Amino acid sequence: MNTPPRTLIEFLNAARDYLEGKSVDNARGDAEALLGRALGLPRLQIYLQHDRPLKPDEVARYRELLARRGKREPLQLILGTVEFCGVPIAVSPGLLIPRPETEELAMSVIEWAQAQDNAQLRVLDIGTGTGCVAVAIAAQVPRAMVDAADVDFEAVKCAVANAQRNRVADRVCVLRADFLSPRFLASVQPPYDAVVSNPPYVAEADYRTLPPEIREYESKRALVAGDDGLTFYRRMAEVVPALLRPGGFLAVEVAYNQAEPVEKILSGVLGEIGIKNDLSGVPRIVCGVNMEEEPSQLRAS
Repeated sequence: MNTPPRTLIEFLNAARDYLEGKSVDNARGDAEALLGRALGLPRLQIYLQHDRPLKPDEVARYRELLARRGKREPLQLILGTVEFCGVPIAVSPGLLIPRPETEELAMSVIEWAQAQDNAQLRVLDIGTGTGCVAVAIAAQVPRAMVDAADVDFEAVKCAVANAQRNRVADRVCVLRADFLSPRFLASVQPPYDAVVSNPPYVAEADYRTLPPEIREYESKRALVAGDDGLTFYRRMAEVVPALLRPGGFLAVEVAYNQAEPVEKILSGVLGEIGIKNDLSGVPRIVCGVNMEEEPSQLRAS
Protein backbone atom coordinates (compact mmCIF):
# COMPACT_ATOMS: atom_id res chain seq x y z
CA MET A 1 0.00 0.00 0.00
CA ASN A 2 1.29 3.43 -0.87
CA THR A 3 2.16 5.72 2.01
CA PRO A 4 -0.59 8.36 2.46
CA PRO A 5 0.54 11.88 1.56
CA ARG A 6 1.76 13.94 4.49
CA THR A 7 3.66 16.96 3.21
CA LEU A 8 2.40 19.78 1.07
CA ILE A 9 4.19 18.57 -2.07
CA GLU A 10 2.93 15.01 -1.56
CA PHE A 11 -0.65 16.24 -1.36
CA LEU A 12 -0.08 18.35 -4.45
CA ASN A 13 1.23 15.39 -6.45
CA ALA A 14 -1.63 13.18 -5.30
CA ALA A 15 -4.11 15.90 -6.29
CA ARG A 16 -2.55 16.14 -9.74
CA ASP A 17 -2.93 12.40 -10.21
CA TYR A 18 -6.55 12.55 -9.03
CA LEU A 19 -7.48 15.32 -11.47
CA GLU A 20 -5.67 13.61 -14.34
CA GLY A 21 -7.79 10.53 -13.59
CA LYS A 22 -10.87 12.73 -13.98
CA SER A 23 -9.66 13.93 -17.42
CA VAL A 24 -9.12 17.48 -16.20
CA ASP A 25 -6.95 19.58 -18.50
CA ASN A 26 -3.95 21.25 -16.84
CA ALA A 27 -4.33 19.03 -13.79
CA ARG A 28 -1.08 20.25 -12.24
CA GLY A 29 -1.98 23.91 -12.59
CA ASP A 30 -5.47 23.38 -11.21
CA ALA A 31 -4.11 21.37 -8.29
CA GLU A 32 -1.72 24.22 -7.47
CA ALA A 33 -4.45 26.87 -7.72
CA LEU A 34 -6.80 24.92 -5.47
CA LEU A 35 -4.06 24.20 -2.92
CA GLY A 36 -3.21 27.88 -2.88
CA ARG A 37 -6.86 28.69 -2.20
CA ALA A 38 -7.15 26.05 0.54
CA LEU A 39 -4.02 27.31 2.30
CA GLY A 40 -4.25 31.00 1.44
CA LEU A 41 -0.81 30.86 -0.18
CA PRO A 42 0.55 32.22 -3.48
CA ARG A 43 2.09 29.66 -5.85
CA LEU A 44 5.69 30.52 -4.91
CA GLN A 45 5.02 29.85 -1.24
CA ILE A 46 3.61 26.43 -2.06
CA TYR A 47 7.04 25.39 -3.31
CA LEU A 48 8.97 27.25 -0.64
CA GLN A 49 6.96 25.35 1.99
CA HIS A 50 6.88 22.09 0.05
CA ASP A 51 8.03 19.90 2.95
CA ARG A 52 5.67 21.11 5.67
CA PRO A 53 2.80 18.87 6.77
CA LEU A 54 -0.80 19.87 6.17
CA LYS A 55 -3.10 20.36 9.13
CA PRO A 56 -6.34 18.34 9.25
CA ASP A 57 -8.51 21.39 8.49
CA GLU A 58 -6.28 22.26 5.51
CA VAL A 59 -6.58 18.71 4.19
CA ALA A 60 -10.38 18.89 4.53
CA ARG A 61 -10.58 22.19 2.65
CA TYR A 62 -8.30 20.95 -0.11
CA ARG A 63 -10.22 17.71 -0.57
CA GLU A 64 -13.51 19.60 -0.80
CA LEU A 65 -12.16 21.85 -3.55
CA LEU A 66 -10.62 18.92 -5.41
CA ALA A 67 -13.91 17.02 -5.30
CA ARG A 68 -15.66 19.94 -6.99
CA ARG A 69 -13.03 20.13 -9.72
CA GLY A 70 -13.16 16.37 -10.12
CA LYS A 71 -16.84 16.75 -10.98
CA ARG A 72 -15.65 19.10 -13.75
CA GLU A 73 -16.86 22.28 -12.11
CA PRO A 74 -14.78 25.04 -13.76
CA LEU A 75 -11.76 26.20 -11.79
CA GLN A 76 -12.86 29.81 -12.17
CA LEU A 77 -16.22 29.13 -10.50
CA ILE A 78 -14.52 27.34 -7.63
CA LEU A 79 -12.13 30.25 -7.11
CA GLY A 80 -14.92 32.79 -7.67
CA THR A 81 -12.90 35.26 -9.73
CA VAL A 82 -10.75 35.45 -12.83
CA GLU A 83 -8.29 38.11 -13.92
CA PHE A 84 -9.29 39.67 -17.23
CA CYS A 85 -7.14 42.31 -18.91
CA GLY A 86 -5.62 43.08 -15.53
CA VAL A 87 -8.89 43.53 -13.61
CA PRO A 88 -10.54 41.03 -11.24
CA ILE A 89 -13.88 39.74 -12.52
CA ALA A 90 -16.29 37.82 -10.30
CA VAL A 91 -17.95 34.88 -12.02
CA SER A 92 -21.31 33.21 -11.38
CA PRO A 93 -22.83 29.84 -12.31
CA GLY A 94 -24.80 30.00 -15.56
CA LEU A 95 -22.80 32.88 -17.05
CA LEU A 96 -19.98 32.65 -19.57
CA ILE A 97 -16.62 32.48 -17.87
CA PRO A 98 -14.19 35.09 -19.26
CA ARG A 99 -11.58 33.42 -21.44
CA PRO A 100 -8.15 34.50 -22.74
CA GLU A 101 -9.40 34.80 -26.33
CA THR A 102 -12.01 37.31 -25.18
CA GLU A 103 -9.20 39.41 -23.71
CA GLU A 104 -8.03 39.81 -27.30
CA LEU A 105 -11.48 41.14 -28.19
CA ALA A 106 -11.38 43.69 -25.39
CA MET A 107 -7.83 44.72 -26.26
CA SER A 108 -8.76 45.35 -29.89
CA VAL A 109 -11.26 47.99 -28.71
CA ILE A 110 -8.93 49.36 -26.06
CA GLU A 111 -6.11 49.80 -28.58
CA TRP A 112 -8.45 51.45 -31.08
CA ALA A 113 -9.82 53.79 -28.41
CA GLN A 114 -6.36 54.79 -27.18
CA ALA A 115 -5.49 55.86 -30.72
CA GLN A 116 -8.47 58.23 -30.95
CA ASP A 117 -8.36 61.89 -29.99
CA ASN A 118 -12.00 62.24 -28.93
CA ALA A 119 -12.56 63.95 -25.59
CA GLN A 120 -15.07 61.21 -24.79
CA LEU A 121 -15.82 57.86 -26.38
CA ARG A 122 -19.14 56.05 -26.20
CA VAL A 123 -18.95 52.25 -26.36
CA LEU A 124 -21.68 49.60 -26.52
CA ASP A 125 -20.95 46.07 -25.28
CA ILE A 126 -23.62 43.64 -26.55
CA GLY A 127 -24.10 40.45 -24.52
CA THR A 128 -21.97 41.69 -21.66
CA GLY A 129 -22.35 38.61 -19.42
CA THR A 130 -20.12 39.16 -16.38
CA GLY A 131 -19.31 42.61 -17.74
CA CYS A 132 -15.66 41.65 -18.26
CA VAL A 133 -15.23 43.43 -21.60
CA ALA A 134 -17.12 46.56 -20.56
CA VAL A 135 -15.27 46.83 -17.25
CA ALA A 136 -11.86 46.24 -18.86
CA ILE A 137 -12.50 48.95 -21.46
CA ALA A 138 -13.67 51.44 -18.84
CA ALA A 139 -10.72 50.61 -16.58
CA GLN A 140 -8.11 51.12 -19.30
CA VAL A 141 -9.75 53.96 -21.25
CA PRO A 142 -10.74 56.70 -18.77
CA ARG A 143 -12.47 58.66 -21.57
CA ALA A 144 -14.83 55.77 -22.32
CA MET A 145 -18.49 55.73 -21.32
CA VAL A 146 -19.72 52.17 -21.77
CA ASP A 147 -23.26 50.87 -22.16
CA ALA A 148 -23.34 47.14 -21.37
CA ALA A 149 -26.41 45.20 -22.52
CA ASP A 150 -27.56 41.66 -21.79
CA VAL A 151 -30.91 39.87 -21.92
CA ASP A 152 -30.14 37.77 -18.82
CA PHE A 153 -31.10 39.29 -15.46
CA GLU A 154 -28.36 37.40 -13.58
CA ALA A 155 -25.81 38.70 -16.07
CA VAL A 156 -26.99 42.26 -15.48
CA LYS A 157 -26.57 41.86 -11.72
CA CYS A 158 -23.11 40.32 -12.11
CA ALA A 159 -21.96 43.03 -14.52
CA VAL A 160 -23.15 45.77 -12.15
CA ALA A 161 -21.26 44.15 -9.27
CA ASN A 162 -18.07 43.87 -11.34
CA ALA A 163 -18.29 47.50 -12.41
CA GLN A 164 -18.66 48.50 -8.77
CA ARG A 165 -15.85 46.19 -7.68
CA ASN A 166 -13.48 47.83 -10.15
CA ARG A 167 -14.66 51.39 -9.40
CA VAL A 168 -15.95 52.13 -12.90
CA ALA A 169 -19.69 52.02 -12.15
CA ASP A 170 -19.91 55.74 -12.90
CA ARG A 171 -18.84 55.03 -16.50
CA VAL A 172 -20.46 51.62 -17.10
CA CYS A 173 -24.23 51.64 -17.54
CA VAL A 174 -25.60 48.09 -17.44
CA LEU A 175 -29.01 47.54 -19.01
CA ARG A 176 -31.26 44.59 -19.74
CA ALA A 177 -32.05 44.34 -23.44
CA ASP A 178 -32.55 41.58 -26.01
CA PHE A 179 -30.29 42.13 -29.02
CA LEU A 180 -32.50 39.97 -31.25
CA SER A 181 -35.65 41.90 -30.36
CA PRO A 182 -37.02 44.62 -32.69
CA ARG A 183 -37.05 46.86 -29.59
CA PHE A 184 -33.30 46.65 -28.98
CA LEU A 185 -32.44 49.89 -30.76
CA ALA A 186 -35.00 51.72 -28.65
CA SER A 187 -33.31 50.35 -25.51
CA VAL A 188 -29.91 51.87 -26.22
CA GLN A 189 -28.73 55.33 -27.21
CA PRO A 190 -26.87 55.30 -30.55
CA PRO A 191 -24.80 56.36 -32.29
CA TYR A 192 -21.75 54.88 -30.55
CA ASP A 193 -18.07 55.35 -31.31
CA ALA A 194 -17.45 51.62 -30.88
CA VAL A 195 -19.52 48.47 -30.58
CA VAL A 196 -18.08 45.24 -29.20
CA SER A 197 -19.64 41.83 -28.74
CA ASN A 198 -18.80 38.27 -27.75
CA PRO A 199 -22.16 36.82 -28.84
CA PRO A 200 -23.45 33.24 -28.80
CA TYR A 201 -21.79 31.49 -31.74
CA VAL A 202 -22.02 27.74 -31.16
CA ALA A 203 -24.02 25.79 -33.75
CA GLU A 204 -26.82 23.70 -32.25
CA ALA A 205 -25.27 20.44 -33.48
CA ASP A 206 -21.91 21.31 -31.89
CA TYR A 207 -23.31 22.01 -28.43
CA ARG A 208 -23.26 18.37 -27.29
CA THR A 209 -19.55 18.13 -28.14
CA LEU A 210 -18.57 20.86 -25.67
CA PRO A 211 -16.74 19.77 -22.49
CA PRO A 212 -18.83 19.31 -19.33
CA GLU A 213 -17.28 22.43 -17.76
CA ILE A 214 -19.19 24.41 -20.39
CA ARG A 215 -22.35 22.35 -20.97
CA GLU A 216 -23.14 21.84 -17.29
CA TYR A 217 -22.09 25.19 -15.82
CA GLU A 218 -22.63 27.85 -18.49
CA SER A 219 -25.88 29.06 -20.04
CA LYS A 220 -26.85 27.36 -23.31
CA ARG A 221 -28.64 30.56 -24.27
CA ALA A 222 -25.34 32.43 -24.08
CA LEU A 223 -23.59 29.82 -26.23
CA VAL A 224 -25.87 28.58 -29.01
CA ALA A 225 -26.98 30.69 -31.98
CA GLY A 226 -29.10 28.65 -34.37
CA ASP A 227 -28.22 25.82 -36.69
CA ASP A 228 -25.03 27.43 -37.99
CA GLY A 229 -24.04 29.68 -35.07
CA LEU A 230 -24.26 32.85 -37.18
CA THR A 231 -27.62 34.28 -36.05
CA PHE A 232 -26.18 37.16 -34.04
CA TYR A 233 -23.77 38.25 -36.77
CA ARG A 234 -26.62 38.52 -39.28
CA ARG A 235 -28.49 40.69 -36.80
CA MET A 236 -25.33 42.74 -36.28
CA ALA A 237 -25.13 43.44 -40.01
CA GLU A 238 -28.72 44.72 -39.91
CA VAL A 239 -28.23 47.17 -37.04
CA VAL A 240 -24.60 48.31 -37.31
CA PRO A 241 -25.47 51.33 -39.48
CA ALA A 242 -27.86 52.53 -36.78
CA LEU A 243 -25.62 51.68 -33.82
CA LEU A 244 -22.31 53.13 -35.03
CA ARG A 245 -21.42 56.65 -36.02
CA PRO A 246 -19.80 56.97 -39.45
CA GLY A 247 -16.24 55.73 -39.03
CA GLY A 248 -17.11 54.00 -35.75
CA PHE A 249 -15.36 50.76 -34.80
CA LEU A 250 -16.91 47.28 -34.52
CA ALA A 251 -15.22 44.19 -33.05
CA VAL A 252 -16.82 40.77 -32.56
CA GLU A 253 -15.47 37.46 -31.31
CA VAL A 254 -16.08 34.40 -33.50
CA ALA A 255 -15.60 30.63 -33.28
CA TYR A 256 -12.40 29.08 -34.62
CA ASN A 257 -14.03 28.33 -38.00
CA GLN A 258 -16.27 31.38 -38.42
CA ALA A 259 -13.93 34.24 -39.29
CA GLU A 260 -14.46 34.13 -43.04
CA PRO A 261 -18.27 33.63 -42.93
CA VAL A 262 -18.63 36.49 -40.43
CA GLU A 263 -16.32 38.70 -42.49
CA LYS A 264 -18.57 38.06 -45.47
CA ILE A 265 -21.73 38.84 -43.48
CA LEU A 266 -20.33 42.15 -42.22
CA SER A 267 -18.58 43.20 -45.43
CA GLY A 268 -21.69 44.95 -46.69
CA VAL A 269 -21.71 47.44 -43.82
CA LEU A 270 -18.08 47.71 -42.73
CA GLY A 271 -15.09 49.21 -44.45
CA GLU A 272 -11.47 48.28 -43.68
CA ILE A 273 -12.70 44.96 -42.32
CA GLY A 274 -10.09 42.58 -40.98
CA ILE A 275 -9.48 39.40 -39.00
CA LYS A 276 -7.23 39.16 -35.94
CA ASN A 277 -5.78 35.99 -34.43
CA ASP A 278 -5.82 35.12 -30.75
CA LEU A 279 -2.63 34.23 -28.87
CA SER A 280 -2.89 30.66 -30.17
CA GLY A 281 -2.91 31.86 -33.76
CA VAL A 282 -6.62 31.09 -34.25
CA PRO A 283 -8.66 33.64 -36.30
CA ARG A 284 -10.84 34.94 -33.49
CA ILE A 285 -11.73 38.62 -33.95
CA VAL A 286 -13.50 40.23 -36.89
CA CYS A 287 -13.36 44.02 -36.80
CA GLY A 288 -13.79 47.05 -39.01
CA VAL A 289 -15.19 50.56 -39.25
CA ASN A 290 -18.67 51.69 -40.19
CA MET A 291 -18.75 53.01 -43.74
CA GLU A 292 -18.37 56.76 -44.03
CA GLU A 293 -21.98 57.66 -44.61
CA GLU A 294 -24.97 58.86 -42.65
CA PRO A 295 -26.61 56.19 -40.44
CA SER A 296 -29.50 54.46 -42.17
CA GLN A 297 -33.04 54.60 -40.86
CA LEU A 298 -32.94 51.34 -38.91
CA ARG A 299 -33.97 52.54 -35.49
CA ALA A 300 -37.31 50.79 -35.70
CA SER A 301 -35.88 47.49 -37.00
